[in-house]
Amino acid sequence: MKPNNQTITQEHPLEALSETYIHSKDFSPATVKTYRIAYQKFIQYLKGSEILYAKTSDVIRFREHQRDLGLSSFYIHIQISALKGLYRYLKVNQIKLSLPEVYAYDIMVAIKSEKIQHKIGKPVLTLEEAKQLIMRTKEMRKTIHQYRNYAIISLMLTSGLSVHDIIHARLSDYRREEWVPVLFLNRRNRQDKDRVKISKGTAIAIDDYLKRRKDSNPYLFHGHKADRNQCLNRTFFYTMFQALLKDTGLEYTGITAHSLRHTAALFNLERGASIEETKAFLRHSNILTTLVYQTYIARMKDDSEYQIDAMILKEDEMDAEWIQYLLY
Repeated sequence: MKPNNQTITQEHPLEALSETYIHSKDFSPATVKTYRIAYQKFIQYLKGSEILYAKTSDVIRFREHQRDLGLSSFYIHIQISALKGLYRYLKVNQIKLSLPEVYAYDIMVAIKSEKIQHKIGKPVLTLEEAKQLIMRTKEMRKTIHQYRNYAIISLMLTSGLSVHDIIHARLSDYRREEWVPVLFLNRRNRQDKDRVKISKGTAIAIDDYLKRRKDSNPYLFHGHKADRNQCLNRTFFYTMFQALLKDTGLEYTGITAHSLRHTAALFNLERGASIEETKAFLRHSNILTTLVYQTYIARMKDDSEYQIDAMILKEDEMDAEWIQYLLY
């Protein structure tokens, strides 16, 4: 089949053009690797179908082919996103790059992004469990390590910070702006810093910890070992967190340190914040990442299982069996 009525040479024109596009962007190494794989898959498909210049219908068939192979919706979403960026770039730069006129039309305009099947892969805390973690960690404070741990837990639950944020936070970046306590985060691969507002209770927890410090370590939190100006070790952090769960009676939850970020995101949505506000709260670059939390809440509020149960069984019998199940 030769839809374009032209013979395909050993090298497809998109091979060089995709590299030109990648080099024109300030992509991270991980994104470059991912996009190259996406382009390789698409080009292989075009070569196999003897297509020199793809049409919108060819992209649709390619997407269906990927689905037939059993690839995940997330993987296909990345492939389509990569192609959207490439063909948009080729359209804008068609004259500049002296490309054939066929590239003056963006074939991806009519292609919708793949719907991702969102899910949260780690357990999260209920409101009562979060209160238990906060209160018991606060009550246990005697040593400087325990004051540090309480400050960290309070900061993670109220600000949605990641383990990386906590470990690399610097003491000099914790300050007040017009009487509002803030923390500036050093972001990977970026020159600027994210500004995070600190709640009153968390600011008090951090200040109580800092008052007890008698060292010159440049990091906001550290291990308090003599003569070391280092940040918290990631392995140590995870070990410390698991011990803290056991001390607070929450080891049964199966949560991890990163689960606190998920928990903070869900609490923010449940209190009435919009998805855009939660995106800013979590400092996500793509709102699709934030939508996973909204989807999770919607699913937990959905009572489809109970409605189906009521259809199959008589409702009064079902309620009686449920009460018996709960009691025994």
